[in-house]
Amino acid sequence: MEYNKLKTKTDDIIVWLDVNDVGALDSVLRGMITSAQAEGQTETQYDQYWASIRALCKTLPNSPIRKGQPTALPTQVQAVADSVVSRVITAFAGITDIELVLDTVMPMRNASGNKFESAQEMAEYFGGRVRRLLTDSYKAGNWNGELTDDNITGLALPVKEAKEATE
Repeated sequence: MEYNKLKTKTDDIIVWLDVNDVGALDSVLRGMITSAQAEGQTETQYDQYWASIRALCKTLPNSPIRKGQPTALPTQVQAVADSVVSRVITAFAGITDIELVLDTVMPMRNASGNKFESAQEMAEYFGGRVRRLLTDSYKAGNWNGELTDDNITGLALPVKEAKEATE
């Protein structure tokens, strides 16, 4: 791997780490990236560093390295969206009386009658909805892709227009 390619990829991971909590792996990944970004190494060494960084990132539930086509979103915006989605999933998965929620509040995920089987399934469903909302809002220019000082998006959610009462 060429140095410039490694530098670009690892800089993107640093941006992602700045807004996503990965616990103790944060210092490990930052240390590996610092070592990998040292100029003057061979392409084989850069390949080996990248393979190690990629392997560590695969252990994360919400990895900054994704398969397939790269996203059209800037790295910083994608990192913020990942952080928000992770927090939403954690919040939904942490509901203590999940049976009550699954049976009464959210018995079905759609009009066809498919039910949520677990708190994790419901959490991932809502995480996906939040990701779509953030991505669409950024593309439409309704959100700048940043978090406020309170660690929230500051995104004004769309409001359904109320139907006027007929007399």
